[in-house]
Amino acid sequence: MSTQAIEEQIEQISLEIQRQKDVLKKLKSDKILLQQQLNALRDPVARLPLEISSDIFLRCLPPRSGYPEEYPRPKTHLAPLLFLNVCHHWTNIALSTPALWASIGIAFPCTSAFKNLLETWLRRAGSRLLHISLRGIFDSVVAHPIQSHSAQLESLVISFDQTDDLDDLEDESYDFLGGNHLHMELPRLRVLEIRGVGGVKCFWLSLHRLLRRAPNLTEIFIQNVSFLETINDEEPDSVVLPHLRQLTLYENFDGINWVSTPRLEILCLSTEHLFTESFISFLRQACPPLRKLELCGDSHSHNFEDSMALIPTLTHLDILCLESALAEALFGFLAQNPHHVPNLETMELDEVIIPRLASPNDVLTALASVLSVRRSRLKAVRLTICSSNKSLALPDDLTLFQEFLDDDGVDIEIALSDSPIDLSSDSEDES
Repeated sequence: MSTQAIEEQIEQISLEIQRQKDVLKKLKSDKILLQQQLNALRDPVARLPLEISSDIFLRCLPPRSGYPEEYPRPKTHLAPLLFLNVCHHWTNIALSTPALWASIGIAFPCTSAFKNLLETWLRRAGSRLLHISLRGIFDSVVAHPIQSHSAQLESLVISFDQTDDLDDLEDESYDFLGGNHLHMELPRLRVLEIRGVGGVKCFWLSLHRLLRRAPNLTEIFIQNVSFLETINDEEPDSVVLPHLRQLTLYENFDGINWVSTPRLEILCLSTEHLFTESFISFLRQACPPLRKLELCGDSHSHNFEDSMALIPTLTHLDILCLESALAEALFGFLAQNPHHVPNLETMELDEVIIPRLASPNDVLTALASVLSVRRSRLKAVRLTICSSNKSLALPDDLTLFQEFLDDDGVDIEIALSDSPIDLSSDSEDES
């Protein structure tokens, strides 16, 4: 056989191979289309109305509670990106459900490619209000996408828990709020949360800049972040938050007097701040119509009069983890000064610590004196007592509270450790 004949045969075989490849490619494509049709017929989600299938997809997202790890993360093995990798029909459902893309948790640092992913993610949310969590040292990569959608931002969580990264920064008071990168208005921002770990520092002016851009905030939560007074010798101008209803600030309250909160109803702070000049000045300037005050921790000061005299609208008082001496001082103040906080309806003191060699009798007697004076207004009292003394027990005779149950119907619950005693029970034995 000649060389030319062999070459012609090779050419024909090559053409036949290519033809068979084309046939195989078409068969595979047809198979995929038929498989998609079969999946659509078999898939129960495919037979559901879009509203129901979208709701099912939404329930696959983590419940958003403020913690950054509970926001949807841009990972292909997690919802909602996971839905894009199942089948064509699921992809259509996911892309037709803007609410799936209205929340995102961003962990820094970010790659340069993440900018495009974030822009695509937020664009899929359409006109929905957005909920974003930023975790770590702020990365300017996300600045532009976030600024482009700032008018839709409804809640923003900023957290910082990578303490080792601070060693790489020249200033230990690094502004991790991103004030140097984000220059945007936040007209729809309702909830702002800032969480950190011990040692994280930020300038008051950084928070000041953020609050000025968010005039419609209704809730602010700040925990484990220490604020410094000034930066470049600047002093914050007054910021009015006319819609703020709840403020939680467990760390230093000093320095926030530049915030005016004319409608503040719920305030949560460390107990020790209740007695500071800064807090008293805040009450005098803002005159907030507080309804609920939540305190945490003990305090060496027991002078309640200066602060309590400035919150006559208070109806609910909760204190967590305090020494029995402070509880007795509080009860004594409320019993001796019924004209202060006259509208108080409920009190909850959780984890009142009794000294190891003491008994709870003094606390209980002081509580009874409060009920005696304020029985016409008080509706519920909850007291939880704890002690390192495992043999500590409540008195067998608690009849000193019985008159308030019979005459006034006050709900009284006294608990020792994990064994509550509900004095509002119908059974005398349980009382």
